[in-house]
Amino acid sequence: MTIPSPLQNTLEEYQVEYTPQHDGEHREGASTGSFQTQLLSEFIPWGEDGCSVLATTGIVELEYAAIQKSAAIFDASNRSTIKITGSERLDCVSRLTTQQLLDMKNGESKLAFVTSRKGAVLADVVIHVLDEFILLDLDCTVANQLVEHIKAYIVMEDVHVEDVTDQTHWFWMLGPSSTEYTPREAPWFKLPNEFLGIDCIAIAIQPEEAIVFWKGAVQNGARPVGWYALNMARVEQGTPMFMIDFDMNNLPHETSLIQSRVRFDKGCYLGQEIVARMESLGQPKKRLVELEMEKAELPISGTQLWENETGIGTQVGVVTSSAISPLRGGVPTVLAMVAKKSALPGNKVYMYIGQDIYQAEIKDL
Repeated sequence: MTIPSPLQNTLEEYQVEYTPQHDGEHREGASTGSFQTQLLSEFIPWGEDGCSVLATTGIVELEYAAIQKSAAIFDASNRSTIKITGSERLDCVSRLTTQQLLDMKNGESKLAFVTSRKGAVLADVVIHVLDEFILLDLDCTVANQLVEHIKAYIVMEDVHVEDVTDQTHWFWMLGPSSTEYTPREAPWFKLPNEFLGIDCIAIAIQPEEAIVFWKGAVQNGARPVGWYALNMARVEQGTPMFMIDFDMNNLPHETSLIQSRVRFDKGCYLGQEIVARMESLGQPKKRLVELEMEKAELPISGTQLWENETGIGTQVGVVTSSAISPLRGGVPTVLAMVAKKSALPGNKVYMYIGQDIYQAEIKDL
């Protein structure tokens, strides 16, 4: 279920004051000093059903700096919430996911794949456990399908599944100072670092309280950030994201996220036989890797990869995400889905950027 953010109007009206300095000494006819302008927020679509997320409030570099050095707040309108209640809720979720959940305690969060009978990834979920219920935090574009999937495998158990996206709004507090902004009453969870690659807590707010919470966080020093800065931070950490770098056509081993999502010492779950066989007997036909660019050129998502410098013949992969990495001195960081034969570390792949062809080396995530 896609729900418009309760912050949409607030974010549209949010303005960053920007005061660039100008030295008039070297510009004939120009005055010395500074002037002040205001930068408006930008938005980008998320999925195909009308959801939008904040792209930037105007200065991506300052937003990125807040993520790395202080505290930033991201309006996670791209997340949906499924609430699961009943005495057998934990056992039910455990049987449908790749993660070990039976030892989870109140307030804990884990990452997991929900897999099909054929072992394909149906959803990448953050599982939040509270005393009386479980929250599944997931991409808004797959919530409806996941609710129906879970209901299909409930027979006689004491389990109730409900999409509560319209009752729950998520904020992500990012950065080393993020825990200073935890609410007193609303539930919050420390997200596993493997989810975004950066310090982050997820806060579940009732929609009618979202504006008050957001304004309070901003007044106390948290900087509003958009997807551009957040994407830059997570890509440079080599952290793939569901429905961007991989989707429902992929197997868990193709995502390079097995360590954080899959436990091989747990009981049975849907699709387990195929996942276990892949682990013990073979390699996936393709997998997510990082590309180290030969030159400081940035390919866009969807750029095709080739096995030789001619840029023709057999396509061996595609770029899924890319960003400039400030932590690496401004060089490009690129994630790509690459075929098995070319995905070994040290192998070279080639791509067109504009009219020219460039080389990149395969690195493990």
